[in-house]
Amino acid sequence: MDSSVSSVTLAYLLQNCRLPEFTADTLVIPVQNTTYANFLIRPDNCLIYEEAGIPLDLLVFRDQLNFEELQKTKKLTTSLVDHHMLSANDKVLKDTVVQIIDHRPKDSSMSWNENHVEINIQQVGSCSTLIAEKMLSLREENHLFCREIAYLIYETIIYDTIALLPEHGRTKELDIKIAEKLEHEYNFEEGRKVIYDKLWKAHNDVSNLTPQQMLRKDLKIIETIPVPGLPMLVETFLKIHHSYDAIRLLAEEHNVSLLVLIGLDASNDVRRDVAVYYKKDGEQMKDLLINKLYDKESLRGYNFSFSEVDTDYNDIVCLRQGNTKLSRKQIVPLIKDTVLGL
Repeated sequence: MDSSVSSVTLAYLLQNCRLPEFTADTLVIPVQNTTYANFLIRPDNCLIYEEAGIPLDLLVFRDQLNFEELQKTKKLTTSLVDHHMLSANDKVLKDTVVQIIDHRPKDSSMSWNENHVEINIQQVGSCSTLIAEKMLSLREENHLFCREIAYLIYETIIYDTIALLPEHGRTKELDIKIAEKLEHEYNFEEGRKVIYDKLWKAHNDVSNLTPQQMLRKDLKIIETIPVPGLPMLVETFLKIHHSYDAIRLLAEEHNVSLLVLIGLDASNDVRRDVAVYYKKDGEQMKDLLINKLYDKESLRGYNFSFSEVDTDYNDIVCLRQGNTKLSRKQIVPLIKDTVLGL
């Protein structure tokens, strides 16, 4: 949701606040970094656009554009939001990147030329917080905010920070400052916990999804490795009929010997777990990754407090996470380091 809304709202800002390098006929397009079919299995995302009165068929999806052809035929610039590294499929955009807005931990291999790329990376709870800060700083002369855009951003900040509750460790001072400003100026009185619970309920509605769709619902690809985020513990997912077959199929579709599943159950107290599925030729990578997840030097100051739990499968290692304040954002760099270190 944060990536999606950050893209849409930054494009709204750029379209309405013309930069000097933009010609009069410049078109700003927010691109959803997924397919339309995969977007539809994310009911929380669909819900906030419905509430904002934005039809989903007005959004532009990754599979609807040919970046290589665009670069050849158009004068193209790219802004990255909610991430600061390009995937293998998007490397063609490398020379077009002019702006980065992100809140993830900095990748150690990041090598952007800061003379050509405007970089704003801050450790806040939501990337939408940084977009809102930018819009608020420019709005006086450009009248950027309307209630619908403000609510779209506000909902996302609330959702990404788990209702701004400090005990979850995801909220920073700037998240609170921006949320309070939006609440005050637009009289958002629904209640932070009410909004979070509404979106979380939508996110967890997997009643009509197959195990394969659950794996694709919140899927990241990290250096070719699929990393599905699940709206339940991996332990719970593995008990669903055909879930193991869906995991094997996902690995085959991406032609990989290993994938990492991230589980989150926030129905009562927040619980998290991580599981690694591997084939025989992925055993070395599995061992390296598991070691990194336990190794204090690799953790860059983090402590997940993992403990292994039994599963019914010899090719799946499942780790229960004691420190639930850490999320997939902190696990991703370890996966990348593992792949690049082989």
